[in-house]
Amino acid sequence: MQRSLTWKDIWQMAPLRISFLIRSVYDLLPSNANWGKKDDPTCPLCHSRQTTERVLSSCKVALPQRRYTWRHNRVLQELASVISTE
Repeated sequence: MQRSLTWKDIWQMAPLRISFLIRSVYDLLPSNANWGKKDDPTCPLCHSRQTTERVLSSCKVALPQRRYTWRHNRVLQELASVISTE
């Protein structure tokens, strides 16, 4: 799926969302490969180079294990919890 962002879309975004967008496009989000936190820059699941794209959506091991769905659902559960207490 391809999505185009207009300048109007970007100007209406929250600052943290813009920051995330820019950092993800330039592969600056935390990962083994770009932060140098580990001696080994490979993904612990599939053993390919751990990039932002792989972490967010394309690890061949995480996809069939439904790890992305689990992470998505956990975020939604946390939001629902905060909203219900407010």
